Parts: sequence; C-alpha cells; structure tokens
Amino acid sequence: MKNFTKTFLIVVAMLLSGCSDDNNDAMAQNTMTQKMYITIDGVSQSVTLYDNAATQALVAKLQDGAVTVTLNSSGGFEIWGPLGFSLPTSNEQITAQPGDVILYNGSNICLMYGTNSWSYTRLGKIDGLSASELETFLKAGQSNISVTLSLTPSSIPSNNNTLVVYYSYTGNCREIVQTLTSQIQADVVEIQTVAENQDYNANGYQLGQDLLDAINANPECVDSYPPIKPVLRDAENYENIIFVTPLWHSQMAAPAQTYLFINREKLAGKKFGMIVSSWSSGISTVVANANRLVPDVQWMGESLWINHNNHANRATLIENWLEDIHYEDISTIVRIISSDQKNSGEIYNLNGQRVINPSHGIYIKNGKKVIL
Repeated sequence: MKNFTKTFLIVVAMLLSGCSDDNNDAMAQNTMTQKMYITIDGVSQSVTLYDNAATQALVAKLQDGAVTVTLNSSGGFEIWGPLGFSLPTSNEQITAQPGDVILYNGSNICLMYGTNSWSYTRLGKIDGLSASELETFLKAGQSNISVTLSLTPSSIPSNNNTLVVYYSYTGNCREIVQTLTSQIQADVVEIQTVAENQDYNANGYQLGQDLLDAINANPECVDSYPPIKPVLRDAENYENIIFVTPLWHSQMAAPAQTYLFINREKLAGKKFGMIVSSWSSGISTVVANANRLVPDVQWMGESLWINHNNHANRATLIENWLEDIHYEDISTIVRIISSDQKNSGEIYNLNGQRVINPSHGIYIKNGKKVIL
C-alpha cells in the first residue's frame, strides 16, 4: 500500500508540474542584458528581451539603426504587422499575455495588450505597464500605428504643445476631456492610483476624506499623498497644461493633488488652465489647492467650473472658456513648424510663415512666442 501511495504521489506531482501556466514559463526563460525600446508618438517604453536566436538576430539588425513599422489592431488583444525582414523561429504553443512582444510566422511582430493562445516565438516583455496603460500606449483599437524599434530610447517629440492631464473616478472628468480634445489638439494622460478598485463612495465618502485629511496634515511631505502610477507623457515637454479634476469635499481630489505635487518643478513656468467638475459645490478651494501645489505656473485665466446641472452642456461651456482665455493665442502655432525650424533662430508669424523683416508684433522664434 505504501508503494502504491508513493507511486501515486509521484504521478500527481509530475502531472502538476506539467500544468504550469505560460506566464511562469516565460518568466523562467533567460533574458538579455540588452534592452529594446518601443516608441509610439514620441513615448518610449523599454522591453526586456528573452535570449534566443530570434532576439539575437533582432539586436544585430537594430545595431545598424532603428526600425519603424506600421502595425494595426487585431482581435481586441494585439497590434501587429510585418517587420520587413525575417528572424529565426522557435515556435511554441503559448498563451501570450498583456505586454508580451511576440514573433509570428518569422516575419511579423505582435505587441500584446490582451491574451491569445497560438504558436509563437517569444521576443520579450514590455516593462512596467498595467493592462490599461498598455492599451493607451499601444493605441488599442486603432490602425496604421507607427512603431519604432530601437536599442536606445527615442527622443522624437510630440507634435502637440498642450498636455491635458485628468483624474476621473465617476467618469465625468473623462467625458469632459473627450469633449475638450474634440475641440483642441492635445496629448492626454490619465492619473491613476496605485491602489486599485477603491470605493470612494463607501461610508459617506470617508476614504476620500481620509486621504484629504492626510494631505492637509502635512502638505509638504510626499508621503502624505496617495501614490499614483507613472504617466506616459512628461509635462516638461509641453508649453501648455490643461488640468481636469473632480472636487472632493470642496477640495481638489487627492490623486489629482498628488500629480501636481510631484510634478511641481516640471510645471513651473508652464501656461496652466484648469477645469473642475463637481456636483454643486463651488471651486474656490480647488483653485486655492492648485495655487499651493503649483505656485509658479502662469494661469491662462479663470478656471472653468462644470457641475451636475450643466455637464450635458459642457461642449458649449468648454468652447466659450477656450475663447475667454484666448487659447488660440496661448497655444501658438509652433506645432506646424518643424523641429529643425524651431531651433534655427528664424522668425515666423502665428500662421507658421517665415518672416524676413518683422515689424512690431508677436512672433515665433526658436519654438517660443516672442514680442518684437
């Protein structure tokens, strides 16, 4: 009986050892010290490469220079397309996970933001992004996505000089941002807390109040603020910041305060506009919060207040606000001038046309608005 039991346990152990998931198999693979970088719309993310014949050939190819490919969303789980060259394959039946970088049929690259089971060759894993951040970075659902593969981070700038930053718990601020970006050209980042699935409505909104109390008790200590995830755009690279935040207990939402606090130095000197969403409370304390958190910004004008009663009319409210703060004058036409022209010392009018002998007025020089 003992021998039977021992044999049975050995068989069970062997069966269980064969049931390890694909993700664990991937983690067990050897990795290269050389990183690869994926750049989309000027944002670079590092990739940890597995050490195999395919990645060795890929690194050798990229040592001759970066490779840019055009990828398309497919199946609700990936963006993929031809590399333009072939790599050695070591296919295996796997379930690819979000963040996986995959070689398909030897000459196609797949960047995963969902899961899919197929016969693939593993190339690597995008570092440090959550599933939702991967969808944003990889432009999930879109077509003709320009993707650059390189061995160093790309310094390609965005074509926009305005960054919209927002936090949204109920979805109202997200709707405001969607309406705003239908009226202006801007890049967008969403503030997300490290702690997920928090119920800020529970117990009379007590959690939100506790977070605000912690900030107010020691507002100059970073540990007082709820941690947020890294965002995909650096505010330092933009001239204009439009900040969209909800109101909690008559104050700026705690995660939104975190973003301003940790980016205080980067935001100094930026043109700064703010839109506040609330049920009915006024926004004067939120404006005071912003003045404390980012004292050195240049305000575009009065902040826009959108409440429960006028949220449905936000398109008109935003349009009027943009006119009131003279946004078209603030957001110069620098974006239509090439990067080479920006640093040439040449002078352009606000329509992006080069001016040889400028008269008195407002012009663009080295990417900045100047008065001559």
